[in-house]
Amino acid sequence: MKKIFFISLIIILFSCSDKKSNYPWSSLTFDEVLALKSDKIIFLDFYSDNWGACKRLEVETLNDTRIIEFTNQYLIPLKLDAWYDSTGQKLFEKFNGYAIPLLVFLDGEGEELDRVVGYQDADDFLLTLNNVLNNQDTFMSLYKQYNEGNRSIALIDKLSKKSEDRQDDILSSELYNIVLDRKSEFDIKIYERAEYYFAKKGLKNDDTSPIKLFISEYKDSDNLGSAYMALIRFYASKKDTLQEVETYKNMIDLFLPSDIIPISGKSSFLNSYAWRMSELELNLDDALLKSIYSIKIVDSLGVDVASRKPMLLDTKAEILWKMNKIDEALTVINEAIEMDPESQYYQEQKTKFQNSKKGN
Repeated sequence: MKKIFFISLIIILFSCSDKKSNYPWSSLTFDEVLALKSDKIIFLDFYSDNWGACKRLEVETLNDTRIIEFTNQYLIPLKLDAWYDSTGQKLFEKFNGYAIPLLVFLDGEGEELDRVVGYQDADDFLLTLNNVLNNQDTFMSLYKQYNEGNRSIALIDKLSKKSEDRQDDILSSELYNIVLDRKSEFDIKIYERAEYYFAKKGLKNDDTSPIKLFISEYKDSDNLGSAYMALIRFYASKKDTLQEVETYKNMIDLFLPSDIIPISGKSSFLNSYAWRMSELELNLDDALLKSIYSIKIVDSLGVDVASRKPMLLDTKAEILWKMNKIDEALTVINEAIEMDPESQYYQEQKTKFQNSKKGN
């Protein structure tokens, strides 16, 4: 599962932490919470212990005393493993989840109020919580205004983002068609997002030409990285390895020398490519170089290095293992374990490397 999500969630790749969490999770099941018919807001956190952004959310954001106080007063919080637990997997699918962390807010009847895809720091998450509590700028409040005839630029902008997060193709298409029809009224970034949405939608019909056109025409777009990754995922799903690898290389060749994406994003893209090559067992020498460069970038940032680095080290270790450099792989994975000793995944990686050395 880690491998699949690593490709699809590259923009959400962030840090882990060795802090402890004091967040007051409920011990109730989802069905038990619904049966309460409570006036409190149901908060679902879809996570995985192996995913850095999920750990960071819990030990940094949710550990904030303001968040804990808000939770005790207004929320029933449930922690759901989206990868390894069957109940969590089913609910993740039910809510059209596609990335973690996925944070979903429901009323006591189980109707969705709003959601967040990806990491938020404490300040942003507190704003989200207050918006949900006050039904302000939530999906439910915006959709209600839309149904009442509001077609303002601000509303279309906000609602289209939330509709995409919900994987609601019908509503998203309707909203983005409004953007395209009223092009002169909307900011260029909103218009680009609409173009990207329909380009990406073409892939569902096995048509790569719209996304390729978007990539060629919008070289400075905030969505350019996502467009490349969407095309890469498409080729991977079709088992077109040649096109997948070529697209990866084109993306990296474009991004590395440019300022299109921040330097931390470059580290993520390099790591994604390196991990995928380890999966395919192709271009391993190049993958190792890209992995090492990715780690150097993170080291150069000097911020949250200890929290971002273990996953990158794991990629390097996996490549070394695939190259049959087992002792080097063990050295690197031990470094990851030292930085994140609670990760069961890294321990399993170490065991895998050790067993292969023994010939098991």
